[in-house]
Amino acid sequence: MDPRSNPYSPGAGLRPTELAGRDDDIESFEILIDRAEAGRPTRSMIFTGLRGVGKTVLLQDLAGRAEQRGWITARVEADRGSGPTSFTDGLSRSLATSLRREQGRGATKGRLRSALRTVTSFSMSFNPDGAVSLGFDVDAAKGRADSGSLYADLTDLALDLGDAAVELDVGVAVFIDEMQDLTAEELSAVCRACHETGQRSVPWFVIGCGLPNLPGALAAAESYAERLFEYRVIDRLAKPAAHAALTNPAKFEGVDWEPDAAAYVVAQSAGYPYFIQQFGQSTWNDAAASPISRGDAERGVQVGFAQLDTGFFRARWDRATPSEREYLGAMAVDGDGPSASGEVARRIGKKPTSLGPTRANLINKGIVYAPEHGQIAFTVPGMSKFIERRTPEA
Repeated sequence: MDPRSNPYSPGAGLRPTELAGRDDDIESFEILIDRAEAGRPTRSMIFTGLRGVGKTVLLQDLAGRAEQRGWITARVEADRGSGPTSFTDGLSRSLATSLRREQGRGATKGRLRSALRTVTSFSMSFNPDGAVSLGFDVDAAKGRADSGSLYADLTDLALDLGDAAVELDVGVAVFIDEMQDLTAEELSAVCRACHETGQRSVPWFVIGCGLPNLPGALAAAESYAERLFEYRVIDRLAKPAAHAALTNPAKFEGVDWEPDAAAYVVAQSAGYPYFIQQFGQSTWNDAAASPISRGDAERGVQVGFAQLDTGFFRARWDRATPSEREYLGAMAVDGDGPSASGEVARRIGKKPTSLGPTRANLINKGIVYAPEHGQIAFTVPGMSKFIERRTPEA
């Protein structure tokens, strides 16, 4: 069939035609917005899950909903390798965009102007060269968000923005993707800002998503973090939702799936949204006409796995050194895990302490994570089978 009308879109953060299985998460966020606008206390939200489950897509959807409600928003992607100012600079610039939008709507009330000055001050404090490009015709606030301490300045920023939001009858929502890559200082500052605004009933919220180790990282940064956030796990889709994610996009294009073909793709995907999109795309491109048959599906899944192996999986494998690949191979014996760190060391024939740097490097690269003390697991579902499928020289 014509690839130009292919309704499937595998890719990092690409929104699928059918955002299936996330209604409860969306409803929880809508409740947060409604409670905030009514002046009722509520907690910020953290979404965690493996790669490929659709965390980024969900986060972008929620951000869009907040913007449609007129909220002041910021979208930030944490990046461990981009330097110490990447978070503060990204936050400043994204907030600036949102605040200019408020100005464009004619919102020029006193608290908003004060918030503009605080954002300028915050930006100058952490990135003096970039502050001039925020686009505000205001001076930096004196004594607000200008101490150079992120722990104090982010709280000042949150309080002043929250006060401006109250005046505008909205709230503030900061959406942070890959939140596990924030530094300990940044995580602590985020917790402090949420804590202070919550105590004062100021409508400032952080909506973050990250790998399953994020709650532990937050707790390590601040002991009270477990009470600050509503934690929600984003997992593979249940069969009905996975079936809808696969078949509904085709229906929108006037194409049907034979029941056996759809069941086969859903089973091979194990319910992971990214795999559903990949297998759906490759099957569509292989099929000659509607309805899509079991044979089309089998060929499509085969092509889909080849695509995953050369992109989704291989990109992570190629970032690992030979010694790190040996470690990953020892983990793969346990499937998608988790594996006991001591057992992995035994398989390699080394002491666990000697493999500490290898393990730490793989965690820093985002290829594995530690679900519990003494355990290690892949961040990518299906990585163990990729390691089994690869050729020895790959």
